[in-house]
Amino acid sequence: MRNDSSGNNPRTIWQNQPVAPSAMTLEAIRRKARKLHAKTRRELIGTIAAPLAVIVFSGLGAAIFDDPRQRTVFMLALAWAVAGQFFLHRGMWTATLPGDAALTTGLEFYRREIERRSDLFRRVLRWSFGPLVLAIGALLLPIVTGGAAERGAYRNMIPFLTLLAVWLGGFFIVRVRQQRQLQREIEELNDIEREKKR
Repeated sequence: MRNDSSGNNPRTIWQNQPVAPSAMTLEAIRRKARKLHAKTRRELIGTIAAPLAVIVFSGLGAAIFDDPRQRTVFMLALAWAVAGQFFLHRGMWTATLPGDAALTTGLEFYRREIERRSDLFRRVLRWSFGPLVLAIGALLLPIVTGGAAERGAYRNMIPFLTLLAVWLGGFFIVRVRQQRQLQREIEELNDIEREKKR
């Protein structure tokens, strides 16, 4: 029979191993923070495209269609897209990290960038994606209500609805991946800060 004293127990040996210090240097933190900052800025610029499309599309839809309910929905989507640009971009444009910043400043800047990016994910759904879905719904409303009388209308809409479903699914898959990556960065930052406090 084997003698498993506490000194030979693999679990005890594993738990008592010294923790290796992080290989994350000050320059690496600065580089990651600047990269994240640039990525957030690019995404902010990219968020302008969907509301612009909604504004043009909804303006044309309100001018072309005669149904007062549909015009109201288009105008609501247009107003939501215009207001959304203000709320989406409010407080999101910040200065870059100075080159001579200390480790604490770099970590704080990195944490702020992660928080800004997380906030941007939430804002995009509400202020950029929402008006787009409302404008598409305003377009589909008469087709769906009128299509009940005409059976062939649904068959003709299958390609458009398929593309719409693929686009919506792809949008949410990309967002989930970005959120997971952001969570990994938060965990990495927390590890660095815990190490720094030792």
